[in-house]
Amino acid sequence: MNKLLYLTAFAASSLVGCRHDSDSPAPALSDDLAGSWRLTTLQCYCPASQPLPNEVLKLDASQHFQLFRNGTLAAEGTYATGQGPSCSASNIVPVITLTASSSTVYVPKGAYTVENNVLVIDQCSAADGPRYTYQRQ
Repeated sequence: MNKLLYLTAFAASSLVGCRHDSDSPAPALSDDLAGSWRLTTLQCYCPASQPLPNEVLKLDASQHFQLFRNGTLAAEGTYATGQGPSCSASNIVPVITLTASSSTVYVPKGAYTVENNVLVIDQCSAADGPRYTYQRQ
């Protein structure tokens, strides 16, 4: 009888500590993004002789952005984060969409990751799209 009581108490205590991923709150993606980011790598199918653009992306916590190219403001507007399909559309991943107030200026958007002060925005590099890598300044 004592063995059954101990076994039941052990099983109950081990189940109390169980937690599912869905129990955890989703990370605040935009909080990780706020700051100033300098472009360090551009992977694309562009001419090999093309130099790396001098580009700085500034994101603030109220979801506004500024994009500077060669020290000059090239675009500004808003950005939004969320979840969306990856390039293959089989996985749902974090995505960022920058919307410039002027539609004539190109700004990066796509799946993104932030790790160790490195921001990567991947516009489906697996299908020849560009992949931007920024370092937090």
